[in-house]
Amino acid sequence: MDDSATTLRSLKVLNLGDDIAADEAANGGGIANWAVWKSEAGNESDGALDTTKETVASSDDEEEEEETNVADVSGDGKELNDSIDAGNNCAECGKAGDDLKICSSCRSAKYCSRECQLKAWAGHKQECKKRSAEHEEALFKTPPPRPDCPICFIPLPIDITQCQYQGCCSKFLCTGCVQAHWMISDELDCPFCRVVATEDDKEYVKRIEKRAATNDAEAIQFLAGLYTDGKKGLKQDHVKAMQLYMKAGKLGSALAYRNVGAAFHDGRGVKKNAAKEKYYHELAAIGGYMNSRHVLGEMEWNTRNFQRACKHYAIGAEAGHSGCLSDLQDGVKIGAFDRNEYVRVLQSYKKSVEESRSDQRENSPLKQLMSMLG
Repeated sequence: MDDSATTLRSLKVLNLGDDIAADEAANGGGIANWAVWKSEAGNESDGALDTTKETVASSDDEEEEEETNVADVSGDGKELNDSIDAGNNCAECGKAGDDLKICSSCRSAKYCSRECQLKAWAGHKQECKKRSAEHEEALFKTPPPRPDCPICFIPLPIDITQCQYQGCCSKFLCTGCVQAHWMISDELDCPFCRVVATEDDKEYVKRIEKRAATNDAEAIQFLAGLYTDGKKGLKQDHVKAMQLYMKAGKLGSALAYRNVGAAFHDGRGVKKNAAKEKYYHELAAIGGYMNSRHVLGEMEWNTRNFQRACKHYAIGAEAGHSGCLSDLQDGVKIGAFDRNEYVRVLQSYKKSVEESRSDQRENSPLKQLMSMLG
């Protein structure tokens, strides 16, 4: 097979296989489909940057005003329940319903009204502080490692354009393995499970729904993306997409929480809410999604919380995120981050990048195409 035929086949199979996620920067931070990383306990490495939680002091009046802020999460005339742990009953009076409001600090207790929340505050205050502290501690722990490509067993790249989701088996594969297989295969079959790719939208969705029905977080998250974009014959439905993203997040999808955060930024299926946008990016970052870690760093930087921003950038850089490394350099320049620590983070960055590199990935036609496009 000559080079021109090889290139044409490479580009063709990208259209027939499952979609490769679009780069988040290219679509303005909108909903993206990308590897789902699950939170795991005990992942601290020997060389991890000390990123213990940062305590922010506030007056009792300011604290109470913040803690008793009941946020509405309605959208398109419907209510979206975005609490993580709470049931569907008011924590004070026990009233049931799907339109309960949620404590804006700990996001665990629900109330049917502001009056009920104020009545419950004396008893809820300590638990609220405890949960908030636990969230802050988890936010700056060493995140879970990137998952491996199940074919080459090398960590998946952080660059989302270099990974592909296979709906047939619900696996994320590196494009190096995908391209290498399709160059020698007589059929456009899955490199992992060997199921032949389909051009039929109904069959495509059926495969995803079959996996989603088993509570597969990756499949549910991907299905939500189809409803978000109105693809593969599905009618665009942002509310349904949000419900699926929330379910996927609870099942362990870091990317799903990232997409919930993006929805609160864009007002897709919910009202725009900057606080909720940040909160769900935090959940995504805790789960190991480094693009959300970068977003959080930018949010803190833009509000002049430079040291806190650098803590986010350092964690992302150590995991191999080039944007975080670049922004961390700005932190060093203004004295918000120690130069010696930066040297150590840079070494960790190089190690992470090297661990996810392979000749097969570097020689992938898609990688070469993306390089030419800049």
